[in-house]
Amino acid sequence: MDVALLWHMHQPHYVDRMRGVALMPWVRLHATKGYLDMIWLVEQYPELCCSFNLTPVLLRQIEQLANNEVRDLWLELAITPAADLSVEQQCALLEHYFKANWDNMVRPHARYWSLLQKRGQRIERTNLSQIAGNFSEQEWRDLQVWFHLAWFGYAAVKLYPDIVALKQKGRDFTEQDKQALFTCQQDVLRTLAGRYKSALERGQVEITTSPFYHPILPLLCNNEFARRSMPGCRLPPPFANPEDAHTQLQLACETHARLFGQPPRGLWPSEGSVSPELVPMLDELGFKWFATDEEILWRSLPDGTNPSREFLYQGFQVEWGTSKVNAVFRDRSLSDFIGFVAARNPPRQAADLLVGQIEKIVRDMGSHSMNAFCPIILDGENAWEHFPDGGETFLRAFYERLIAHPHLHPKTFHQCLQSHPPQNTLRNLYTGSWINADFHVWIGDLEDNRGWQLLGETRSFLQAQAVTPELKRKAMDEIYAAEGSDWFWWYGDQFATEDDLLFDELFRLHLQNVYHLLGAPVPASLKTPICRSELQRSVRSPSGLITPSIDGMATSFYEWEGAGLYETSQGMTAMYRSQRVIESLYFGFDLTNFYLRVDFTHGFKLAGNAILKVHFLRPIARLVTISPQDSAICQVTLCDVLESGSLGQQRESGEASFREILEARIPFADLGWQPGQQAGFFLEIQVGETDLERHPDGTAISFRVPNNEFEQASWHV
Repeated sequence: MDVALLWHMHQPHYVDRMRGVALMPWVRLHATKGYLDMIWLVEQYPELCCSFNLTPVLLRQIEQLANNEVRDLWLELAITPAADLSVEQQCALLEHYFKANWDNMVRPHARYWSLLQKRGQRIERTNLSQIAGNFSEQEWRDLQVWFHLAWFGYAAVKLYPDIVALKQKGRDFTEQDKQALFTCQQDVLRTLAGRYKSALERGQVEITTSPFYHPILPLLCNNEFARRSMPGCRLPPPFANPEDAHTQLQLACETHARLFGQPPRGLWPSEGSVSPELVPMLDELGFKWFATDEEILWRSLPDGTNPSREFLYQGFQVEWGTSKVNAVFRDRSLSDFIGFVAARNPPRQAADLLVGQIEKIVRDMGSHSMNAFCPIILDGENAWEHFPDGGETFLRAFYERLIAHPHLHPKTFHQCLQSHPPQNTLRNLYTGSWINADFHVWIGDLEDNRGWQLLGETRSFLQAQAVTPELKRKAMDEIYAAEGSDWFWWYGDQFATEDDLLFDELFRLHLQNVYHLLGAPVPASLKTPICRSELQRSVRSPSGLITPSIDGMATSFYEWEGAGLYETSQGMTAMYRSQRVIESLYFGFDLTNFYLRVDFTHGFKLAGNAILKVHFLRPIARLVTISPQDSAICQVTLCDVLESGSLGQQRESGEASFREILEARIPFADLGWQPGQQAGFFLEIQVGETDLERHPDGTAISFRVPNNEFEQASWHV
């Protein structure tokens, strides 16, 4: 029996094209670990053949980082000399530079582990600045180095003597050591795609692709298709743009041909998501085969078919109308064994167990196994973090057993389909994904549906504009990026990460960029988080009623005693900013008014075309704009935010003043608030047509409108 392995490599689009920055580091870090490890290990076994699925959005970001076309914000935290780190940068290092598997990537390195113990395994962002004061300059530099050293895998140890020397040194790194580290990292990025291309050219690997930004293709064609596998589910407003699905596939083909010198033969549809409507697209674009999960096969077989496991170990021809393309369905249990079970066992024993399972398939099939192949498809990067050695021992043992086995032959999928052409046809391809053969992960939840609604509204807005073809192309690129599956993966309560809010921001950022490109105001709906996670750890809640004088002066400490407090340096997410306009904001109330105080960083003046926007999200959506006038007086205007996101009639409200600080008063009556209601807001600074910054970065500040019992309930000594 032939054994067809396909390792899927993917990262979402982290680049903000408007600013030319990568907002998360995972493309760069996985490049020095999983992506390099996997191809280097295959190079060590010339007899081994396998397949890699490299998504175009991943390849493009590797290319951008290698060519220094974009800045990596997390990398800039590391290359800053340790002696020059600001408190904000130090807090960002403490928050983000331990994001690795602690058991396998932190604990084995004594210095790195000791730095984690000093920071603490459980922290609150509000305490980071205090913790930072306990770290020395040398400890900051060692942390800058170790975060990246831990993300260099076993291949780098063989290829880069400097990495070996740094790991042996272990501590007391110099700025020159950092330069050597990042020279190695840049070399990995620069040479990585070439390693895969060389393996392709010598026939050892097949490289397949996915739709460019990794969207769920059937949902792009028509989100109503979700009802085929999810009858009765609650769906967002209709989204039916099959031309986007076609373009995502075409862009993938073009990128693949440019980087590898030939078009792709095979396709891993994002998340194994398929529907029959995709068959004509694949046929037209020249794909020879696609792969998905075995559950799709079982549900695609004609009525009356007695399903047998033997069906799984062959290719099928899939037809829709006059179009046809071959399909392969992965063995789920074998794929999941590698991804979820192997790391829990001694590596060589795990390899023996896996080969033993394949041998059992051969025995069960008898002579039929001679014309069969076993498809194994899974994530080729994330699983290795759960192995103490990055999976090297397990993979070596598995590869060696396959190569030496008398009845098992590792091949590419193309080789398998050439040797074993499909003999059976499917005419009713089931609509679903590799997860439960449906789309529940990406649509149907309130957060998912809100994301689809905003995506559809932004796309419709763009289509209604008369713009040049070049501008239309750039704006559509942002739409395509927002169509990626990754954002919807993290919405809802099925999956959670400490970076939920950041993924939410990235999704909305791509949609906001459409408006920026067209010179149009960004709707408030795109500035409001979709994710229900609350970022209250950096907020001190109001503890008493206040009635400050609105004179723009810090006249007395006690004037704002009892107010809530948000310090922007403690509300950081991975979307790190080294320079901020707003330093802190206080908020509070008496029984009839809401009060706001904003302290700006030294030198900033709220003057000219700079304005402050206060977005009240609940209990009633309102926008308050504070703009400077003559002397210290500011104009305060309030308008309703309609369900469509547009603004109602503007009217004056309250008062504001700016001298040393900004102070504002807005009556509850104007806001339409009632005692006991839950309120929420965030601030934005706008200079001209540019939204300079927003606070909090991820979500809104929440509090309850006070009633007559507020002070009694909040009384404390």
